[in-house]
Amino acid sequence: MSTPPDSRTADTAGYQTTNASEFDRLFGSEEQTGDGAFSTIARLVDPDLPPGLDLFSFLCSDLLRHITRQLDLHPRQILADLGCGRGGPGLWLADNAHAALIGIDFSPVAIAQARHRATQFPVDATFAVADLASLPLADASVDRALSLDALQYVPDRITAAHQALRILKPDGRLVLTGWHPHIPGDTRLPLRHRHTDWIHVLRAAGFTGVRCTSAPAWDAAYQGIYRTALALPAEAGTALAGLQGEARRRLPTAHLLRRVAVTAVRG
Repeated sequence: MSTPPDSRTADTAGYQTTNASEFDRLFGSEEQTGDGAFSTIARLVDPDLPPGLDLFSFLCSDLLRHITRQLDLHPRQILADLGCGRGGPGLWLADNAHAALIGIDFSPVAIAQARHRATQFPVDATFAVADLASLPLADASVDRALSLDALQYVPDRITAAHQALRILKPDGRLVLTGWHPHIPGDTRLPLRHRHTDWIHVLRAAGFTGVRCTSAPAWDAAYQGIYRTALALPAEAGTALAGLQGEARRRLPTAHLLRRVAVTAVRG
């Protein structure tokens, strides 16, 4: 997910919190542009992205390949997409692996769009509106879990990570994407990112085998999406205009962050 405007409220843990209505507005504006402004720009930055993703997170083809390898999703397994947004990447991954999908997001608008999008895929997919810190899924009910740039929006990240652990079967895997600060506590960064340490979060939640990976190409794609958005003309009130506003706020400090993908196992 991209960062919504006006999300400057800090919770007691020092993170910025965001409510569902802000994402409802973002997803609503994306729907008006067909394939979505974000997805269109991401494909301008990386033409090698496969069709059908309908992105709303900072993915590039290299990162997508890494996620696919780390998930190691098999036919008839169940993938939980935590913070699924419009459903695009989760549906694409499940379709390619011939797996089933459960998508969870706190935005009713996103879930409505994901359900509509699912009709275009031969995937056994269900979607639900829920908080990532209180998942409406049974213990040990899914084989894999995915969270693309979403857990950062949960006020208590360890609780949300423990929920992901709870729903995974033994030896199940979680793959998440996010950012780490190059300098922990860097006050030039937004509150959400200053002290982020996903390795600590996942270990504290009870995961084992936690591995963190980064790559220059992932940082380049993240910054490239912002730069490309700023280079395009936009009309006020459109999804592109919203992304351009975000880019103006975030691009000056984007080099202070490292794009990461973290894999962890329920032992």
